Amino acid sequence: MAAAQRRLAEREAADRGAAEALCAHDLLVAQVLGELAGERFGQAEERRLARQLPALMRSRRFDTLHLVDARSGARRGRILGAGHYPGLAGGADPGLLDALGRAGDAPFVTRLRVRSDEGARDARVLVTGCTVARDRAALAVLVGRRLEEGFADGLLGDVSPVHFALVEPGEAPPELRGSQPPREVGALVDAAGARRLVLLANIDDAPLRAQIAALERRGLALAGVALVLALVFAVAVAYGLSRGLRELEAAARRVGAGDLDSTLTLPRRRTEVGRTAEAFNAMTRELAATQRKLLRAERIAAWREVARRIAHEIKNPLQPIQIEIETMRKLHARKHPSFDAEFESSTGVILEEVQRLNAMVTEFSRFARLPAPTATRFDLRELATHVGTLHPRLEVSVPDAPLEARADRDQLTQVLVNLVQNGADAAEARHGAGRGTVRLSMAPASLVAAPAVELRIEDDGPGIALEDRLRIFEPYFTTKSQGTGLGLAIVHRIVGDHGGSIDVADAAGGGAAFVVLLPESGPPAALSATLSEAELPLSTRRE
Repeated sequence: MAAAQRRLAEREAADRGAAEALCAHDLLVAQVLGELAGERFGQAEERRLARQLPALMRSRRFDTLHLVDARSGARRGRILGAGHYPGLAGGADPGLLDALGRAGDAPFVTRLRVRSDEGARDARVLVTGCTVARDRAALAVLVGRRLEEGFADGLLGDVSPVHFALVEPGEAPPELRGSQPPREVGALVDAAGARRLVLLANIDDAPLRAQIAALERRGLALAGVALVLALVFAVAVAYGLSRGLRELEAAARRVGAGDLDSTLTLPRRRTEVGRTAEAFNAMTRELAATQRKLLRAERIAAWREVARRIAHEIKNPLQPIQIEIETMRKLHARKHPSFDAEFESSTGVILEEVQRLNAMVTEFSRFARLPAPTATRFDLRELATHVGTLHPRLEVSVPDAPLEARADRDQLTQVLVNLVQNGADAAEARHGAGRGTVRLSMAPASLVAAPAVELRIEDDGPGIALEDRLRIFEPYFTTKSQGTGLGLAIVHRIVGDHGGSIDVADAAGGGAAFVVLLPESGPPAALSATLSEAELPLSTRRE
């Protein structure tokens, strides 16, 4: 646009220079001026100018060319010749001379009669002129450029992004291509100096915006491809890094479930994951060795406790047996008459205490000979149905879907029978014989973040005191007058051998609830191997 302003000023200056050159040096102008001074200009001279002026105008690259008589008097303003419209010769236009006088040597805008393919019409022309006088003769030379569409675009030549328009002041600008409003480059004035036309220009940035949009599309496409490649690379790297972590997590779950023989085999041991795997394998080996030591120590301590309790339990019936035998011996030695009656009473006491000893030894024998679980996979709902047939008053609640797990069917039957019988005894102790409620329910659960099954046995009995819950699973601890104290210890032992847990809670009706969690995968391999040894532990209670 700055270049257009310069070109407009240069065009006006060049037109002034061309007009002054015609006035000062052109032979045809000098000839006409001499003919005016000698009063020799007539119709023949007009015809000559009609032939010569168009060629002169085209050689100077003007659109209009007037030779006007500038002498005073009646002849003032007579058109001697017009290169753009020879038919104007002989006419008068004194206003054109007046406008030239007011403008001086500055270009001005006016309307002139021109000839086109459609015929004669008035057109806006940027006129520049000068006056030459000699020997009482005066001649005005006016050259002009038609202010039409080609004028604005010709200022800069073929500069495609730039578009120009000539509008009158206050006129709405035409639609110029571009994202910004057109700006004013310059103004053309009339002879009085008033603004007649405004030259507007705008830069058509549509091609640039199209190129930018194409670049953006290519950039987005490249960014998308780069993002996909980065994601693929990141997923591949993350998968490679996380594979070891996933195996480590799975192994940690197996160890948490009791499988201390679980190890990791990972390549590239120089990496952090490889070193972690080595440390994990070392840890599991140490844990397995420590567990074996703890189990042996537990067995020794458990058998010591059993020996102490057995000695205590055997000592209790031996004292009355000893007293009865000593009494009978004294009476027999004295030949006391009441010996026969005392003999009958004492032998009854002795037989009762012997039966207690026999029941105690039998129950302990069953506890000591409890074998390792023989696990098979079966639906625990069938086991619940079987226990329900053994206890008609038992309320059984199982899910509709199969509830499978690996376990020893016979040992789990013993667990449920013992727990249900304890619940029935507790309910009858509170409500009376043949009364009370015992409920057995089964549902999926989790144990150490592994799939498991929950067995829940509830009763509406008096419940279990908090201080007794800490000892409820110890051998020979019982709150019943006729109990041996080994039933719940056997239950605890079987559940522990299966890798599960058993806890005591309060039931909804105020009684006790025994909650058993059994892993679906069955007894841990490490625990089964330990239980197969010659020395069997008394309990695998989990704190």
